[in-house]
Amino acid sequence: MIGVFQIPTADDLEQIIDAESVTIVDFVWAAAIVTLSFLGARLLRRILRAMLRRIPALSDEAVLLISRAAGWVLILIGIVYALAIVGVDMGPALMVIIILAVVLFFAGRGIVENFAAGLVLQGAPMFAVGDEIETTSGTGAVREITGRTVVVRSPEGEEIHMPNKAVIRDPIVNLTDLGSRRSTVKLLLTYGTDLDHAKEVIERAARGCEVTHPDPPPEALVSMFADNGVEFNLLFWHDPTIMGTVRAVDAVSRSLGRTLPAEGIRFAFPQRTLWWGGEDGPSDPSDR
Repeated sequence: MIGVFQIPTADDLEQIIDAESVTIVDFVWAAAIVTLSFLGARLLRRILRAMLRRIPALSDEAVLLISRAAGWVLILIGIVYALAIVGVDMGPALMVIIILAVVLFFAGRGIVENFAAGLVLQGAPMFAVGDEIETTSGTGAVREITGRTVVVRSPEGEEIHMPNKAVIRDPIVNLTDLGSRRSTVKLLLTYGTDLDHAKEVIERAARGCEVTHPDPPPEALVSMFADNGVEFNLLFWHDPTIMGTVRAVDAVSRSLGRTLPAEGIRFAFPQRTLWWGGEDGPSDPSDR
C-alpha cells in the first residue's frame, strides 16, 4: 500500500496495475473512453454555454468559467473509468491522484484562488463592465472580468490587471453605479463676512454651473472658524465618472472665483498682524 506522502515504487505500481488480466481490447476500450470524455467535454461546454446564456444574471465570463469547470470534471471521470478498465486498483490509484491534486493545488494555489474569486465576482457582481471602481489595487473603468484578473483602464490611460482575490479581499468603491456622485469644495472667507449672504451667493454660483445636478441642490455649510477665516464646505452632486468629477470641481471653482468677488465677498488667506502693545489692540484684518 502506498503511503500518503510517498512516491510510488515499481513494486507499488505492480500492485496497482493487474497487467496479467488486461487484454489489448481493454486498452483500446480505455483509450476510447478517454477520447470520448474529451469529445463529450467539448459538447458539454457548448450545451452549458447555450443554456447558461439564457440566464440574465450570469455574465459571459461566468458562463465560460462554469462550462470549463464542468468539462474538466467530465474528463476526470472518463480518466478514472478508463483506469478501472485497464485493471488499475482504484484504491491506491485514488491515493496517487489525491497526492497529485494536493501538490497541484499548492503549486497553483494563486490561480485556484483567483479562479474562485472570479466565480464570486460573477455570481454576486459588485460592479459590471463599464463601471468605474476604486480599490487599493487601482482605480479606473472596468474593461473585463477574467478568470484571474479584473482589467481596468485608469484615467491616465494605463491598463491595470488586478488579481481577483485582491479585489474581493479589499474594499471596493463603485463610483458610477448610482448614477450620481457628491463632491466638496472648501472655501475660506475673511472674518466679518455676512455668512447668510455668503451662503446664498455660494449656492447660487454652484447652481449656475451646467455640471451640477439640481436635485439634491448644492448646499454651502459653515464647517469651522479657522485661524485665518471662516471655512465653508460647498456640497454638490454631479456626473459620477472620474473625469466628470474633475470637470465638475473645476467648473464650480471657477464660478465661485468669478461670483464671490463680484458680490464683495473676499477670500481669506494666511496672514499675521503685528501688535506693538498699543491701547487699541490689533485691528481686524477684514477692516483693511
